[in-house]
Amino acid sequence: MELSIICRETVKPSSLPLDHLKPYKVCLFDQITPITYPTMIIFYRSPDQNFNDNFPQSLAVRAGRTKDNFYVDDFDAGVTYIEARVNCSLTEFFELRQTELLDKFVPFPPLRNEKEYSGETEVLPQMGFQVNIFACGGIALGTSFCHKIADAGSVCHFLMSWATTFRGSPENIVRPNLTSASVVFPPRDSLPPKYQTLTDRFWFQHRNPVTRGFVFDENSISALRELAKSEGVPEPSPNDVLTCFIWKCMSATLATATGGARRASVMAQVVKIRPRMKSKALKSSIGNLFWYSLAASSHVDMVELCELVRTLRESLLSFNEFLDGAHQGKLTFITNWERFFNEVDFGWGKPIWVGAHGKAGRLMNATVLVEAQGGKVIEAFVTLEESHMAALEKDPKFLAFASLNPEGVPPIYSML
Repeated sequence: MELSIICRETVKPSSLPLDHLKPYKVCLFDQITPITYPTMIIFYRSPDQNFNDNFPQSLAVRAGRTKDNFYVDDFDAGVTYIEARVNCSLTEFFELRQTELLDKFVPFPPLRNEKEYSGETEVLPQMGFQVNIFACGGIALGTSFCHKIADAGSVCHFLMSWATTFRGSPENIVRPNLTSASVVFPPRDSLPPKYQTLTDRFWFQHRNPVTRGFVFDENSISALRELAKSEGVPEPSPNDVLTCFIWKCMSATLATATGGARRASVMAQVVKIRPRMKSKALKSSIGNLFWYSLAASSHVDMVELCELVRTLRESLLSFNEFLDGAHQGKLTFITNWERFFNEVDFGWGKPIWVGAHGKAGRLMNATVLVEAQGGKVIEAFVTLEESHMAALEKDPKFLAFASLNPEGVPPIYSML
């Protein structure tokens, strides 16, 4: 597969009045989130209407720059916009079965520590978009968002607003709330450096990870839910069982790679704050409104799935208590995008597939769950050290439920 850049520009909101915009504060969770670019790639069939110059012009966004890790300003700085041509069809791309190729479809390398690579981070764009047009006419929209100011919920809100604008229905847009997050979770005037150092250590490790996509179909999810049922959790959710199953299998591969030596394992599940807070303003708020619910076990791979699900649920209860009112061991990150991006329709129809990333910078032992077909199918983008991934790909207990999608075509695409 070859990709050729045909256009690269900085799109600025020349048609939007900026005089009334004042700098707004970031929230506390933004302050301790590192400067890095998560990515998502949304794939569409060949659109009924021709792709045209109006697309970048509809990207009228007041994208500022973070200042002093405390506020956002310079709203006329603009965003990065790229168009590229791909010399194969969507089907041919999917049949390559090379997850790492996803990184070619986004403006910035995903999930690396930008402080190490970019020097002066306050001039970095807050977002970037790359439109990749395949030989068949299909489109992959690659999105890079600076995690310092936005989480997946923020990105989804922005993309839905952009799509609504492009379809010609700007009156239906729900304007983003830029200030509520910092009111509810105010930033520290002087954040101690140790907090940023701690989160950087969690996020970035000096090893080379690899990412693979594993598919869990409806039958696999149903079977895992049966295995996970217990008196304490009689109806575990798909997210519960996949989170714990992947945690269990990842821990087993880590033990195998270290000659059977087992260490305490801590699983950090990303918990979304917006639906847990009684605040209408937060629903449309921009910012990192999430935190981590920590569940720990000394021998994860030896514990029954139902017991891990109970441990997970208990950790979520403690997180709720934190909202109302240093760990040791091996850390595993798991987040669920749910169906955040499956409804982003620019007039080309709904997405046929959503991908996360190819190579996750320096982020290690991490999983992104992406739901499809109304949650009946879930794809897990798992990132591990290369030797650990090789062990996972050969683990019969894992492969009894997970598939590398042997047809080479994402399940949601193959059914259309």
